[in-house]
Amino acid sequence: MYFIYSDELALLKKREKELECLYSISSLFDLHIPLPSLLKGIVNRASSACQFSEIAASRLTLDGNSYQTDNFTETPWKMSVDIIVHGMIKGSLLVVYLEERPVLDTGPFTSEEKRLMDAIVSRLGKVIERKVLEEALLESEKRHRVIFESSPLGMFIDHKGIITHCNRSALKIFGVPREKLIGSPITNFVSDERLEKMLLGAARDVLPYYENEYPARVAHRQVHLRSYYVPHRLMDDTIDSGVCLVADVTKNKQSEDALYQQKELLTSTFNALQDLIVVVDRDLRVVTSNWKSENVACTQDKNGHPHCYDCFMKRDTPCDPCYVKEVFSSGSVTEVEQTDEAAGKILEYRAFPVFDKDNNVIMAVEHVRDITERKRTEQALQMSTEELAKAYEELKSLDRLKDEFLSNLRHELNTPLTTIRGFSELLQEGTFGPLNPEQLRAVEKVVNKSKRLHNLIDSLLFASTSQGGRVRYNFEKILLSDSLLSAIGELSEQAKEKGITVNSDISPGKMFTYADADYLPRAFVNLMDNAIKFTPRKGMINLSAHRENSDIHVVLEDNGIGISREDLPKLFRKFHQIDSSSTRNYGGNGLGLYVTKVIVEDHGGRIWLESEEGAGTKVHVILPAVD
Repeated sequence: MYFIYSDELALLKKREKELECLYSISSLFDLHIPLPSLLKGIVNRASSACQFSEIAASRLTLDGNSYQTDNFTETPWKMSVDIIVHGMIKGSLLVVYLEERPVLDTGPFTSEEKRLMDAIVSRLGKVIERKVLEEALLESEKRHRVIFESSPLGMFIDHKGIITHCNRSALKIFGVPREKLIGSPITNFVSDERLEKMLLGAARDVLPYYENEYPARVAHRQVHLRSYYVPHRLMDDTIDSGVCLVADVTKNKQSEDALYQQKELLTSTFNALQDLIVVVDRDLRVVTSNWKSENVACTQDKNGHPHCYDCFMKRDTPCDPCYVKEVFSSGSVTEVEQTDEAAGKILEYRAFPVFDKDNNVIMAVEHVRDITERKRTEQALQMSTEELAKAYEELKSLDRLKDEFLSNLRHELNTPLTTIRGFSELLQEGTFGPLNPEQLRAVEKVVNKSKRLHNLIDSLLFASTSQGGRVRYNFEKILLSDSLLSAIGELSEQAKEKGITVNSDISPGKMFTYADADYLPRAFVNLMDNAIKFTPRKGMINLSAHRENSDIHVVLEDNGIGISREDLPKLFRKFHQIDSSSTRNYGGNGLGLYVTKVIVEDHGGRIWLESEEGAGTKVHVILPAVD
């Protein structure tokens, strides 16, 4: 019979606690749980292996992050073990007693407890190293997968040319689902005989890197593909696998074709220019030009460029000073004109600088143009201009003579006309005795016709002087109603002869404006005269004037023959008449409305007509009002 002493029993219990702790922590390592969960589990289990576990607590620190038991408080009775990862201290495991314990091998802890903590920490360091490597590997795999999937092209094939992997771009190019592409020979989708021979091992001299470009029909559309193939060869030079990259370069090909066509177009345009374009370098050697002659004096070898003065300027040395050299020295555009006496031509030379990125002039572009015809045209134009100037001066002289003639004519006509009108009015008034009815009617006609003749002379003279802006007005503040009533009174007898009723509606308020007391009433007389002339017998004329804000609005309306829409824009032209035939029904000289418009606008006003053929006419006059 064996007896177990109490010390041995205590030792066994202690070993049992250590083994339970180690087993419990080892099971955590085998679970492959996330690192934070693993660290929390170690902290909660580490103190259970201590001799006095009921008063033990622990804390684990790793990369600045701490995990501890709920009852942890740092005390002097502790044991600390460093956590080493890849040869570097990354943290520590600290176990403490919350109450004072006697000093043993490591503080209050035994050497067996220290070895247990060392074993736990050592295993933890290896686990952390493994997890870091796994995470790095996963991250690398994820990154490479993202790169591969987002790559514009890409497929992996084995030694038989079977597709093992592909990305989305490859699926998009061939227009097939992934399951149809994976496991299929690459030759089913890439029509490249040389690549096929290479995969079959028939082409042993192929370079490690192979590239080809060709047109193909893929997914019912015509495309242009570029294939890259990088084989992986074994020691015996056989192909084990490889990476095949296929790119749809249709757009690139189209862009290249478009650029080529544009280049050809620019070259054709450059060569088709009638002017000579020459590009020269700093040594005045021709780089390129659109020179079309076969008689270019060029004695240099094929690798050299001829001098511009050898080929185009027909001289042995450059002109001095040379305008092309000035471009390189000054960096600005220069131009000269030269006359070829033998050929009878005048040439214009222009040189433009071409700068590099450092703003240095590296080339010059010469533009040579035959300006013979232009010069002749300019000379002819100059002569024509001089002749026109001479003719203009003659016209001005004639215009002055015309004005003098009209002024003299007015004076010469007004003198007898005034006498005729004066004596006629005296006869009409009975100053020289009573007249019988027939005599009175005859005298009245003489008076009316003399008035019309006087108005015609004044209108002709006004039309002549207004064209040159030589009408002199004497502006003063006048009452507009006086001018309107004066026009009505002057033409009252004419209206009475046709039985026309004239109605006036003039605002009782005082409507003042700045005007010439002689010219402005003449404008309204002309309007009244037109209204009476084109209104039938027994017709009606309405004259109104009212203040509208800062203006005075005058309206003269009749129920006469009206004006067609086609004739309205022409009414204010000089000498224009609606009926200009020799048998027209209405008299007139075509100056009334023209003179009226000039007078109104010279007074700062506006005039316009509203009319409809057969329905009468309404004339609007706007003049600025003054207080």
